[in-house]
Amino acid sequence: MFVCICNALNETKVHATLRDLSASGCDVTPAAIHRASGCKPQCGRCLPEMADMIDSHRTASAFAQAAD
Repeated sequence: MFVCICNALNETKVHATLRDLSASGCDVTPAAIHRASGCKPQCGRCLPEMADMIDSHRTASAFAQAAD
């Protein structure tokens, strides 16, 4: 499924970018995902979905760290 239609960013690309940004210690925001993907937000419809994906990623990472 496409998350950002304007820039053709699908869920797979966004999740991979989330992992890369998190691993490098960068602050993960929708704007950071766009920058890392070589684009910028245009219409803004993707921003809430990306924010939800970031929250889910942070929660999953926190659970993974707690399990270690």
